[in-house]
This record gives sequence, structure tokens and C-alpha cells, in this order.
Amino acid sequence: MMDPITAAPVIASIANALAPDSDSNTELRTSLLKKVLGPPADAYGLHLGQKVEMWSQSRQTKKVLELAAQKVDSTKAGRVPPRVAAAILESSQYTDDEFVAEYLSGVLASARTPEGLDDRGVSWTALVNRLSSDSLKIHYIIYSIMRREMRGVEIEVMADWCRKHIVVRYIDLLPILDLGEPQEAMRRCLDALYSLQREGLIEALTHGSASHLTGHPYGQYVLPDLGDMIIMSTTIQGVQLFLQGHGYGDVWANGIADPERGFEVAGTIEQGLSEVPGMWLESLPMK
Repeated sequence: MMDPITAAPVIASIANALAPDSDSNTELRTSLLKKVLGPPADAYGLHLGQKVEMWSQSRQTKKVLELAAQKVDSTKAGRVPPRVAAAILESSQYTDDEFVAEYLSGVLASARTPEGLDDRGVSWTALVNRLSSDSLKIHYIIYSIMRREMRGVEIEVMADWCRKHIVVRYIDLLPILDLGEPQEAMRRCLDALYSLQREGLIEALTHGSASHLTGHPYGQYVLPDLGDMIIMSTTIQGVQLFLQGHGYGDVWANGIADPERGFEVAGTIEQGLSEVPGMWLESLPMK
């Protein structure tokens, strides 16, 4: 355990990571940091304190901490394992995308437990780091559609719901993503989708018009004239990332259907992503 003399500058340097230009809110900043990470003095040690000196000037790190503070339950004692805190705070320096910060903050909040020993957030952080901001936004869209379709439903077997296929139109998806001119937007969208599939966050990905989607299971449904479509099924891991990204890492996958939980993103970040239209393929009439 670090002695109190050594601990003091560590706490101060971590608090500075949250500091605005003024020094008048030092106590509030320290309180916010403890709200997220827990007691830093005996949990993190001198090495992390030295690392924080490097992180302390990062506005990106400050953003992740502020978002995480909104997701933790401040009425419960807890702390974040040093491995998780170090991984997330190090990663946070290198993203200017607020949506990536949103997911990292959720993983950080999810890692806060009473014992401070649950370090699963290390692997979730690595997963977020492997995904582009395009992939994370599309992941959020897909699982927001799933959430809307399942909200308030009593779930018995979550795997049965993941076998369903979600249908999204390019014409509804691309404008909200703002990926550039049409051909470039299509390429980036497909790259992001195939990245999600490689990581096991979606499955059975296909795309095209109704006239091209004739194989199983698409051919057995009456596909409306929706223009070019993207069809995929979800996965348990995809649901878990959605939960992790919103600070619900301790919740079973069926928690995505809980009407009492909020899955919004902070402030004005990417407004409209949670409202992209979509449907279950299985809800369409059969031939």
C-alpha cells in the first residue's frame, strides 16, 4: 500500500486530469475522479501516478472521465482495477471521436465494483480499440434497433432473439453517418459492417436489393421494395458490448430489453443514431 505522503501527489495529479483552466474547483474535481476510479492512493500506486502525470494534460482523457462519472452509481462504494483504469486512460488520449469516448467511458464505469477485482474491462477496451468510430456508430445503430424491437418484452432465451435478422435501408443509414459522397460512404459503411462481423458482434451479414436477396432465409419472405438493404443477425457478444458501452457491464444480455434502463449517448453526440428505422426480417409476411 502506498504511504499517505506518496499518495498525496498521485491524487493531486489525477485530479488535474479533470482540471479546467481555473483551480477553484479542485475538491470537486478530486471528488469526480474518486466517483469513477475509487480510492486512488492504495489502489493504483506510484507507477500509475507517474502515468497520470502524462495523461493529465489530455482533454480526451478528461472527456472519458466526465462521461464515466455520469454512468456510475455514486451511492455505492467501489473502485476500478488498475489494469482497466490504465488501459482505458491510456487509450483515451488517442481519440478525438466523442463516440469512441462514449464507449470507453461505459467500459470504465462497468469496471467499477465493490472489490475492484473484476478486470474484464481490459478485453472490452481492447475490442473498442480495434473498432473504428464508423464501426462503433453502426454497432450502436444496430443494437438500438434491437433494443426498440425488444423493449419491455419478457425474454426467456436471449439466443433466440439474436437469431433474428435486422433489416436496415442504406438510404436511412448513410445520411445519419455522414461518411462523405455516396460511393465513399457505401465503402466505409461496408468496411465497418464487416469489421463488426469479424469481431463476432454481428453475424450472417448480407446486402443488396430485394431482387438479389433470394437465398435462405431471405427468399421465403416478401421483401418490400426498400432499395438496397443491409441484413444481419445480432450476437450475445454484440449485446454485451452495447451494455458495456453504457455502463451496464454487470447486467445479463436480456437487460437490453429493460425499459427502465437508458441507452442514450451524452449531450448532442450523434443525435439521431438511435432513431434509424429498422425491422425484423421475421416480421415480414412469408411467401
